[in-house]
Amino acid sequence: MNCCVVKSAIWVLFILYLVCFSRGFDPADKYYINCGSSTDFTVGNRTYVSDKTASKFLSTPQDILADSNLKSITSSKDSLLYRTARVFTGSSRYTFSISQRGRHRIRLHFYPFVYQNYDMNTATFSVFFQKNTLLSNFNPKNLSVKEFSVSISSGDLVVTFTPANSSFAYVNALEVFSEPDSLITNDASRLNPPGPFNGLVTQALETIARVNMGGPFVSFENDTLWRTWVSDQSFLMLPNLAKNVSNIAAVRYPPGGATPDIAPPTVYGTCSKMNSESDPNSNFNVTWEFSVNSGYAYFIRLHFCDIVSTSANQLLFNVFIDSMLAIGDLELSAKTDGRLATALYMDFVTPLIEKNKLRISIGPSPRSGYPDALLNGLEIMKINDSTGNLAGEMSIPSHPGSKRNVGLIVGVSVGVTVALVIIGILFFVHRRRKRESFGDTWVPISTDGRTSHSKGSKYSSGTTVVHNDPEENSTIVIGHLSPQIGEFNHLDTSISATQSEISSGDDLSGISMSKVFSQLVKSEGR
Repeated sequence: MNCCVVKSAIWVLFILYLVCFSRGFDPADKYYINCGSSTDFTVGNRTYVSDKTASKFLSTPQDILADSNLKSITSSKDSLLYRTARVFTGSSRYTFSISQRGRHRIRLHFYPFVYQNYDMNTATFSVFFQKNTLLSNFNPKNLSVKEFSVSISSGDLVVTFTPANSSFAYVNALEVFSEPDSLITNDASRLNPPGPFNGLVTQALETIARVNMGGPFVSFENDTLWRTWVSDQSFLMLPNLAKNVSNIAAVRYPPGGATPDIAPPTVYGTCSKMNSESDPNSNFNVTWEFSVNSGYAYFIRLHFCDIVSTSANQLLFNVFIDSMLAIGDLELSAKTDGRLATALYMDFVTPLIEKNKLRISIGPSPRSGYPDALLNGLEIMKINDSTGNLAGEMSIPSHPGSKRNVGLIVGVSVGVTVALVIIGILFFVHRRRKRESFGDTWVPISTDGRTSHSKGSKYSSGTTVVHNDPEENSTIVIGHLSPQIGEFNHLDTSISATQSEISSGDDLSGISMSKVFSQLVKSEGR
């Protein structure tokens, strides 16, 4: 009787688990836009609203909604998203109100087609999040999905599209939604130098690769965060060294550990392992190679689940990231309290990668009784550089409607600069002509640790250093004009008005500008 009750309880819990899993993650913030389309489009449990509905989020100089009139782009269920696009002829931005601070996912969909005079195969543009560059001089030639994980602590989330000169920008569909807090935490293991890495929570990340080892392509319909996982076969350097294993039904998620949001059972339930059964003395590594951008550090997430062992403590192996030992003598059952087929993941941060390739390898430990190793899944994400950018150093351009303000600022700045230069010239000429009455003031200064002397006005905060030149004495002015101008209205009150002003006899109308500058930069030899 008790046994039946226990079995019934297990079945109930299992059904509840399946129901929760099928529902998936429900983000606090979620924006899905079917760009360029006049109708909403539903994919699974997500509804991409029409461009008209989403226009309240958009600021753009022109409304250009492009339709390819193609009935089908791909065999995927989201194919209709690529039929239409929003075209941007100038800098344009989407502004989304955010209710939950923290990490958000930005997913951009591109598929080029020709609409009227707009050939999207020729479009070149950049994309920004807040002040960070996500894409620079981007020119998608085929169907492309770009995915980013960004952190926002206050204000709205702003995505800006900016065409290159004489070009335009476009996007077919756009997704912005909050991520689970536990998806990417603040810490990871640093590879070189070894130790803890803190500060991930503030970094912007770009998805470079998301791979299902030993298994098939995993569509967004089978992932709670609508991610896709590609097969690892095209990344294997020597495919004959690897063997595929599948046991999806055996996968377990431990309390407080990995969840389906981290990776679905279809990832943890398959793996690539060493093809070593025929030779108990096998000693080789299974290696995957990926294309990356040099000059960046990378966030690496490794997914493990021992679906090959028949008992605990059978598997012991090493993991290498770009020739660096990431994990030595890894015993998965020791990290899962002796339970097999239990989902586990580990996070790492690389140093700056100096080349355009990154390799991940697994191989046997010398301490292992039998040579074997496995890997179930892998994620590679680029970390923003020291300037906060993911695609080179670029400054975010002005938004539509701001050109007049920029022009006004530039005009005022130039005008003030010219005025300051003229006032400075007049002041120095005036002071120079009064030297016969007031003489020169010598001020000691220190250069290279030694005391020397220079000649300058007692009202100047700068310093004039005299150099001994064989042909003539030249001077280098160190300092700024602004302190001098600040003191221009506070001259010694003993100086009469006729002395502190340029009289008609000192009229500059007959003095050329070249003579004025000559007087400023040449010494009198005293």
